[in-house]
Amino acid sequence: MKHTLFARLAKDRAGNFGIMTAAMLPVLLAVGGVAVDLTQAMDQKNQLQALADGATLAAASAMAAKGTMTTAEAQKLGTDMYIAQKIEALKNSGLSAEALAAEEAKLRANTQTLVTSSGNSTTAASYEVRMKSSYDVPLSGLTSLLGFQTARVSVESVAASGREGNALSMYLALDESGSMADDTNTVNATAPTKPGWVYGPYQCGNKNSKTCEGWHTGEVPNYMTKMASLKAAAGVMFAELEKADSNHVLIRVGADSYDDQTKAQQSIQWGTSLVDSYVKKLPEPPSGGTDASGALTNALNALKNANATEKTAHDGKGNTNFDRYIVFMTDGEMTGNSGTWNSTIDAKVRDICLNAKSDGLTEAAKLKLKNGQQLTEEEMAKGIKIYTIAFMAPDRGKKLLNYCSSGPEYYYEPTNMTTLVESFGEIARKAAQTGTRLTN
Repeated sequence: MKHTLFARLAKDRAGNFGIMTAAMLPVLLAVGGVAVDLTQAMDQKNQLQALADGATLAAASAMAAKGTMTTAEAQKLGTDMYIAQKIEALKNSGLSAEALAAEEAKLRANTQTLVTSSGNSTTAASYEVRMKSSYDVPLSGLTSLLGFQTARVSVESVAASGREGNALSMYLALDESGSMADDTNTVNATAPTKPGWVYGPYQCGNKNSKTCEGWHTGEVPNYMTKMASLKAAAGVMFAELEKADSNHVLIRVGADSYDDQTKAQQSIQWGTSLVDSYVKKLPEPPSGGTDASGALTNALNALKNANATEKTAHDGKGNTNFDRYIVFMTDGEMTGNSGTWNSTIDAKVRDICLNAKSDGLTEAAKLKLKNGQQLTEEEMAKGIKIYTIAFMAPDRGKKLLNYCSSGPEYYYEPTNMTTLVESFGEIARKAAQTGTRLTN
């Protein structure tokens, strides 16, 4: 009887599915957790990669822009930026200050930034910033059933930059007309106020015995003039060019200023000291109308291929090739010695700009320019490239400088002192060909 009962029980399979399900349930849940955690880990890896790329690019750019930054400074900059961005992201997850500090310590321990440089930082140099970092992504409770508490993700980023030592000759055509005496909206940091007339209440009467209201002497904001802003911006440009060529074997610069008359020019010379002194001596306050045709003609004559002076000078330094640039700046429209726009002068300036941009180009490229078509960088490479700066200029001034520029990337329209300074600095860096790129 017992034997028969046990035999029947052994053959019964009715509850096997329930038993197997109960036994496998933790494993199934853990596998599901693994899938979720793997997706989260990949998201974290992508985020870290973006942070690392941004940090290495910033460090490489800083080395190329500054020129004198040490590898240790660049390494610290890259690491600090990478970690700061990650910690900022973790703040939104509700971690305590102690937990955030622990995460930062682990990140620093698991992040290595290596910076290398080659060449001469004053002429031609290249920089590489390489970063490797690992981070432990916490896993969910389901995955921990399999015995895993964290998943380590690793990223690597490499960015390169360079000061390419570009040989060039540059000529500045700068506005010193009467409107350059106007104020900008930037307060002079060294002397923020000055005596002037203000409207409002003031103490009046015998021994200031009562309060009156009206115009009276007082302190008013001391704004930087356009001319003072130009001098500061040009100084930044010259400093950038000096960084690129402190040995004065690559870069030659000259300048001419104008109102309604063309002023005595500073001929193109090696380095920036002479042209810097020239700009610093521009009159304050300036006066006169606006006619850039003479200064631009001097720029074209100095740089054109028919004048062998620049080629001879660069050949003497071993520069087999060099770029030619005009920097044309105005805050107004072409008026001559009047107060109204002069279409004849405007047209004359446009012709000079067209001749400059065409100098040295192929016939096909010249025809494209004449027809108002934009050239590629390759097509315009052999011509004179023109950067234009319309500083707080009216519409006719903007249209003229837009036409004269070698393209959208060569046209600037600053509206205050800060953006004027930025424009001059960027032009210098572009001309000196400082570049940064990701290489990973």
